Amino acid sequence: MHKVNRVKSEILFPVICELIQNNQKARITVTGNSMSPFMKEVRDSVELAATSFESIRRGDIVLIKRTCGQYVMHRVYKKEKDCFYMVGDAQQWIEGPLYPEQLVAIVTRVWRKGREISCGNFWWKFLSKTWLMLRNFRLFIFKVYGQLKRLTKIFIRRAHSS
Repeated sequence: MHKVNRVKSEILFPVICELIQNNQKARITVTGNSMSPFMKEVRDSVELAATSFESIRRGDIVLIKRTCGQYVMHRVYKKEKDCFYMVGDAQQWIEGPLYPEQLVAIVTRVWRKGREISCGNFWWKFLSKTWLMLRNFRLFIFKVYGQLKRLTKIFIRRAHSS
C-alpha cells in the first residue's frame, strides 16, 4: 500500500505547472466532489499533461487557474474563437469566459481503484458527452439517484431482518 502525503494546493500547483511547462506529466488525487459521478474525491487520481487552447475540445477535462489564483479541474463545455467555458460534472452552472492563458493542463488518464482509464477511450468520451447534454437535468438525476439509493437500503435492511 502506498503512503498518501497531503500537500496544500498553493504549494503543489506551482510545482505541477512547472512540470507541465517542461512537457512532463503529473498525477494527482482528486479532491472535491464537483466532478462526480465521473470522478470521486480521494478514490480517483488523474494524469495531467501539457495542452494548448487550440487542441482542447468540448468534453475534455482541463485544469485552469482562476483569476483569483485558485486552481480548478472541470470539463470544457463550450469553446469559442478566443475563450472557453467549463462546468463540473456535478454542477449545472457554467464558468467562463476563460482564456488561453488560464489553461494549465488537460487530464489524459483517470485511475479508479487501481484501474487506468484513458480519456480517449470511446466509452469515456461517449458517456462524457452524454453527461454534458444532460446538464440541465443533473439536479433531477442526482435527486432520483439519491432516492433510489435510500429505498434500496431500506429494502435490504427489511430483507435481512425478516
